[in-house]
Amino acid sequence: MKPDVIRITAADDGVVQVSWPRQAPETLFVGQTPYEALRLTPLLFTLCSGAQQLAARLALACAAGRGEGADDDDCRDLTREAARETLRKLLLDCAIEFDGAPADGPWLQRWRLAQGIEALAALAEDYVFAEPADAWLARGEAGWLTWIAARTSAPARWLAGLTDRQAGVALLPELDAAQLVRERDSWLAPEGPSWQGLPCEVGALRHEAQHLPQLLATGRLAAARLLARLMQLARWLGGTGQLKADVAPCGDGAALALVDTARGPLVHIAALDRHGRIRSYRVVPPTAWHSHPRGLIRVTLESRPQASETEWRRQLALIDPCVAFDLQRGGGEENHA
Repeated sequence: MKPDVIRITAADDGVVQVSWPRQAPETLFVGQTPYEALRLTPLLFTLCSGAQQLAARLALACAAGRGEGADDDDCRDLTREAARETLRKLLLDCAIEFDGAPADGPWLQRWRLAQGIEALAALAEDYVFAEPADAWLARGEAGWLTWIAARTSAPARWLAGLTDRQAGVALLPELDAAQLVRERDSWLAPEGPSWQGLPCEVGALRHEAQHLPQLLATGRLAAARLLARLMQLARWLGGTGQLKADVAPCGDGAALALVDTARGPLVHIAALDRHGRIRSYRVVPPTAWHSHPRGLIRVTLESRPQASETEWRRQLALIDPCVAFDLQRGGGEENHA
């Protein structure tokens, strides 16, 4: 098994074990200059590449004593990348798990050509919302439930089938880089990151839970998770929401950068030696939360032990780890990219 694949094993008694022996490619930065590391970053991190490069740039600049923050262009680029990644997720991964195949070729061709926010908004209007994103967002929860019942788009159809109750974990609160510096030992714990001892959910639902009281009250967390992702997409495309990036010094030539992504918070922690070379570097991606031994993947799957493997794969698609997983259940094994 490749070391960067999440391993999920379900025993006959219903206990699920989750582990992610992450490769940690950022260890290649050690001994490099910041300039060399920044040139290497897009080669090591191809998913959410813009967010990874911004986090590296902010952390390394701050560690070197330069107080460079993210500007408006950085945040616009970050938001556009997240919108594009969310649409890719819907057209490929979610379509495969819910419909059995990726979206039709013309949809994928439109996505490949859609680089600007206007083209992405037009694609989302046609494929996701079946109306302008801002009009859909204005519906509110009651209106979204009516939209789901009408099944006027592929995501609406998927949501209509997500009716089961399931368990969840605590939602990570809104934090800034300075708060993470004070709590960084929890984020760097060997078993995985935690907040106040809890492995939290870090995706879109943490931002949008207040707008989904009915779904959450009835335990329909899978539907709430997907709907929250669509809400964030609508905000980004409609110009009413924008991702953020923050950085703070840790002392002793180290700094921590916190960058929002489509999947959740991305953290880079960099430290320089007295010669200006990198002495240590650590990346904590959102998937480190998902794959925590007591985290969202385990709790979600254990709460539905009798569900089919198809349903489990759908739940994993909605949690959205950024790497492949290997699922072993009942003596069988299935790989998923």
